[in-house]
Amino acid sequence: MQKKVSVASTGISAEDSQLFRQSITGARPIAQDKIPPVAPPRKKKRRTDVSSKQLDENLFWFSDEFEGYLPQGTSLSWVQSGDDPHLAGRLRRGEVQPAVVLDLHGMTTQQAKIELAGLLAYCEKQQFNCACVVHGKGLGILAKKVPNWLIQHPNVRAFHTAPKSWGKHGALLLLLKTAS
Repeated sequence: MQKKVSVASTGISAEDSQLFRQSITGARPIAQDKIPPVAPPRKKKRRTDVSSKQLDENLFWFSDEFEGYLPQGTSLSWVQSGDDPHLAGRLRRGEVQPAVVLDLHGMTTQQAKIELAGLLAYCEKQQFNCACVVHGKGLGILAKKVPNWLIQHPNVRAFHTAPKSWGKHGALLLLLKTAS
């Protein structure tokens, strides 16, 4: 219910009030004056164009049951048989710089496996010969799984614990085969 306000209390003259009433004759009230705000569309993460068939092909090389031989110690080092045995030393000294870095922090083993397979496929497509995989220290689950997965992949020539500038014991530098 609207309250009528007297003209005298607002300080408006009777003439101004009459003029105002004449100017608004025929006006109708607005039916709805509250429009709900439209939320801007959220940005979705862009997925690379990876089909399920392609994902299965990339994951083909990784078995969770496989445990490759890795020397015990503070740093991990592996070179594919038949390749130059000095490759791991070159990686250790940082002579080869990674073209791409993959951070696996906070991922489950299944997510990490999918991301690692995607990284290797991406490096093959882009002709990158070096990559860095940051698995972190934490409980050491990914630190044990990632090297075993890498040993199984045919495009991995060598890997070594990354130099301090790339993550030290929480990361690996990979040297990959490129199509020449």
